[in-house]
Amino acid sequence: MQPIKIFNIKNGISFIRYIGENKLVVVDSLNTIRIYDLGEMKLINGFKIKLPQNNPLENSVSVSKNGKYVAIAIKKKRKVSIWDIQEKKLLYTLGWHRGDILAVDFDENEKYLLTGAEDGRSYMWSLSSGKMVLTLPSHADYVTAIKFNKNGLWAAIGTYDRYVTVANLNDIELSIKKKSHKSAVVKLKFLKNKYLISGDKTGELIVWIYSTGQIASRLTPMIDRINDFTFSKDFLFAVSDNNKKVALYDLEKFEEISNEFIKLLEIPSTIEYIEDLNYLVIGTKEGSVYIYDLLSDEKQLQEFTMKNEFEKAYEIISKNPFLKRTSLYTILENRWNKILSQAHSFLERGEKETAKKLLSPFLKIPSKRAFVQSLLNDFSEFEKFKKAVLSKKYPLAYSLAAKYPYLKNTAYYKKMEEEWRKKFAKAKILINKKGMEDEVKELLKPFRGVPQKTPLIQALFTEKQLYALLLQKLHKKDFEEFFHLINRHPFLTESEEYEKAVEYGKKLLESAKDLLKKGEYKKVINIAEILARFPMYKNEAIELEEEAKILAEFQRLLALKDYEKILKFVEKYPFLEENEEFKQLEKEWKNIFNKAEAYAFKGEISKVLNIAQKYMNIKEKRMAIAQLIKSAYLQEIISLIAKAKKGVNVKEYFEKGIKNYIKIFGFDLEINDLIEQAKKIGLSVDLEGIEEGDIKEFYLHKLPNRIWENI
Repeated sequence: MQPIKIFNIKNGISFIRYIGENKLVVVDSLNTIRIYDLGEMKLINGFKIKLPQNNPLENSVSVSKNGKYVAIAIKKKRKVSIWDIQEKKLLYTLGWHRGDILAVDFDENEKYLLTGAEDGRSYMWSLSSGKMVLTLPSHADYVTAIKFNKNGLWAAIGTYDRYVTVANLNDIELSIKKKSHKSAVVKLKFLKNKYLISGDKTGELIVWIYSTGQIASRLTPMIDRINDFTFSKDFLFAVSDNNKKVALYDLEKFEEISNEFIKLLEIPSTIEYIEDLNYLVIGTKEGSVYIYDLLSDEKQLQEFTMKNEFEKAYEIISKNPFLKRTSLYTILENRWNKILSQAHSFLERGEKETAKKLLSPFLKIPSKRAFVQSLLNDFSEFEKFKKAVLSKKYPLAYSLAAKYPYLKNTAYYKKMEEEWRKKFAKAKILINKKGMEDEVKELLKPFRGVPQKTPLIQALFTEKQLYALLLQKLHKKDFEEFFHLINRHPFLTESEEYEKAVEYGKKLLESAKDLLKKGEYKKVINIAEILARFPMYKNEAIELEEEAKILAEFQRLLALKDYEKILKFVEKYPFLEENEEFKQLEKEWKNIFNKAEAYAFKGEISKVLNIAQKYMNIKEKRMAIAQLIKSAYLQEIISLIAKAKKGVNVKEYFEKGIKNYIKIFGFDLEINDLIEQAKKIGLSVDLEGIEEGDIKEFYLHKLPNRIWENI
């Protein structure tokens, strides 16, 4: 595949973001922001930020979803700068870290920023106030990757010492920490459903079920450090260091499709899939931006398909599996199936050469060759099979059909099976009539010696009531007993009753799936209970029943407006985050939280408590409020230290503030940082005998508007 456009920037590409309306934002290692119009394929805007050079292989640069902000970590300063891209101006310089920031990420709504650093700490920052509003679980080693999920309800943290931590931002105590990588975790991204993918320095890619921390799959590793990956609906595109290739994975099967889906001339550093345009954009360490139209081969595919040049058409698809998403691929497959059917008909009529000629183009296609060879091979014995059927030498005919499966699709095999069904149905009636055994034997004589039919015939004579019982269980829909009979007599899988039962189960399964989409959960549960008795549908029935029960219970909780239980339910089953009613509840909460945030950083804690009162009984939300108030108090202590640096006497306020903070929240990393800062300017506090509180019980204290006020 060839790129449709290459932008030569000359400096390593650190980050690429498609922001809609044909606009692509590119950030290079020298902190130059460029905006390209992908319709006209030209540069339309940009500016350069005077900061130390960033590393394209770190996660220290990010652009928000709609292109409103860019975040760039400042080397050797332990801070990150936030810029308004449209206004080209600095908004904030943020930092509470004791080491350089290595990872940053914006949430989808452009409200918050996550930072992770060499000190093992991670924080969430408000983009409306520029203040830290949440402390995430800390680690012993560098935080090298950090990511919000789509809804901003979860955050993932990857570390140099191989840990992946997933934290629920509604309930920060609900975090899962796993160590399953072989090397430092360097990249994290959430899929839209229940999965998280992490990549490390050795090229390993792990798929997690993020709500439980279970590993869903270990993908085929790449040859070196994972530099980046991106997703379409069906595929994962990944790039690694010292490897000028893009690997392609199937996201349904979690299998590698190709380790050289695209061959590059340079080593890729970052990659972005643009669903609106079906473009894949790749930035390189050397400073180029390659733009690929994943459907650029569609015109050629159309040409080859219309001309019936099948070898060329399937060769394009083998090189670009993305084309399987197109209607042209459906047309091509329909033509193949039609030709296969036509060839089958020719072979059945004895026109072998015509069939071979029709199929010959497909012998050159790897994905079709086996089908063609099997078909031609199976029909090598067709005349012998046909003669056996017509002469009613059924043991020979069935033996040939078992050996050559395509013969089962012929009219002769179907005719033979139809005769069996009619005669066996008649035999089941006659066997129960006195003195008719000889007539039954004569009726079924042509099928004597057929391995598939022999046990059925024998049972007719030795267990005369077996078929009547089987039919009775089927009519009564007593499938538990029906399949018990099948288990005791496996040969009954060849019976007409068994076929009818399987077909009935299939229809039930389809009905249950439709009802689930319509929200008819009780009906789904009832059907699933029946389907669970079908061995071939049992697993699907269990899954359907479980999902229906989850959704039914969720609807009940929503109706009761039991927000605390709703949150716990969503924590357990993250797919419920997409529920529209839940989204509305979260929107209401976020609006309240945003207002509370504004009050908190004005020093109006009483108003925070007042506006958030209805959420104070909900543990998950109460902790978010605690983190907000904690951050506001920390900012006040910072302001005291700043005044002290200017010579203002704040010792009394500072000492009172530190003691109050520790009484309310306990002695944490952040307050320790401030005490250490204050010591350097001669501002100390005597903490001997101080009572240490717990952030979980912050609400039990009388909270002051200002941290130095009496509590």
